[in-house]
Amino acid sequence: MEYRVRIQFATAIVVIALGIAASFVTSTYIAAEAYEGRNKFDHRQNQTITVKGSTRHRVRSDRAVWTIVVKGEGEDLQSAFEVLDSGVERVRSFLTSNGFTRSQVGLGAISTTTKYARDSKGNRTDEVTGYRLERRFGIRTSDVNLVARAAGKVTQLLKEGVFVISQSPEYTYTELAPLKIELMAKASSDARDRAEKIAASTKSKLGELRDARMGVLQITAPDSTDVSSYGIYDTYTIEKDVRAVVTATFGIEAS
Repeated sequence: MEYRVRIQFATAIVVIALGIAASFVTSTYIAAEAYEGRNKFDHRQNQTITVKGSTRHRVRSDRAVWTIVVKGEGEDLQSAFEVLDSGVERVRSFLTSNGFTRSQVGLGAISTTTKYARDSKGNRTDEVTGYRLERRFGIRTSDVNLVARAAGKVTQLLKEGVFVISQSPEYTYTELAPLKIELMAKASSDARDRAEKIAASTKSKLGELRDARMGVLQITAPDSTDVSSYGIYDTYTIEKDVRAVVTATFGIEAS
């Protein structure tokens, strides 16, 4: 009787031990499955794709800045001033006859350069040989066509003996701030389209936008392919292309 009780007791211990072992194995398996599932989920959550989207928009300059330099030379200040003053009045008349108003034209102060003789070795001496005087006209207007037409004709004054130098007009567009916001939206949309096509090719689904960064604007002559890491701002042409690029990062989900 005592022997049978011992056998039954031993058997019970074995059954309990096996139960504990089975429970441990099952728990370990479930935990392993959960851990593996979580890793797969985390992996999917961390998958991203980064693409660049771009857009190009043609604008027309709405501001022109033009500088004209008039010079006068003479052996003394009086004669140099007379030449300069005559040239200034001729340029003023030219601008008025070509449609510019007083509010569009500014006239700077006179700058004076003293000319000295040089010796046989080319060194400057203290002997004054003459004077050179300069005045600058500064023209600012929203009528860019008016400037473009006049700039092509002003050097004809040279034939009249007027010492005039016409600098290249600078044409700019003043509405870049609101345009930049519009271009960023279009470039971002282009980036999403590109990302969706790439995701579809890998049988994935495009997730939410994680990050978006806009590069510098490239403002170039029409149809130009020039780019610069610092940005380009063309001021020589009236028509311009404004190009924007957005670098966007999206999450990737299993489809």
